[in-house]
Amino acid sequence: TVHERKHASGRVLAQKIESYLAELEGVGKKKCTLKNARIQRLREEITEDTIHFDAAFDTNRSRSASGVIVRDRRGEMRVSKTTLHSNVSSPFLAEALTCLQAIKLGISLGLRSVTIRGDSKTIIKKCQLIVTDKSIIGAVIEDIKSHSSLIQEIGFQFIKKSENFQAHKIAKETLANGEERYLVRDESIYNEGAMEEEWSRNPD
Repeated sequence: TVHERKHASGRVLAQKIESYLAELEGVGKKKCTLKNARIQRLREEITEDTIHFDAAFDTNRSRSASGVIVRDRRGEMRVSKTTLHSNVSSPFLAEALTCLQAIKLGISLGLRSVTIRGDSKTIIKKCQLIVTDKSIIGAVIEDIKSHSSLIQEIGFQFIKKSENFQAHKIAKETLANGEERYLVRDESIYNEGAMEEEWSRNPD
């Protein structure tokens, strides 16, 4: 009958709706899973810090200053440090010594995932190579590689000078005034040893 056909059509429609809702629920669960995966990946990425390094070199006095700045994933400065070096024979050696300082700082802070960034293409390339460096600054490059193994995840990236101006600025200031500096913006990322170091350098 007509009534029976309508009833049957209604039942089929109800089944189709149930099937559609079930499908939507499955898609929703899939989207939720993908969303959770993206959030987890984001959290993992946020743990990565970057360390910018640059050197200022005084040819006449064979001296240099290292400028190192640690930034979090958001680009906020966490730590800045400068170090003076004597008996430095070339700008390349000055940059290599500064890169080494950057890695040593990362180790002392207990950082696990780090990207080392500098505007010296030569030094960055040497640090990326697996083969032994036999150049005049080879000993420092190999020291860099040795210390790099103490950090769980580490990479080296070349950047433009315009992206590295703050590291260069603090290096230049230290070379000019002869005063090393160690500034910490967030106490949560440095260990007790780093705290003691800052206290000894800044007793006031």
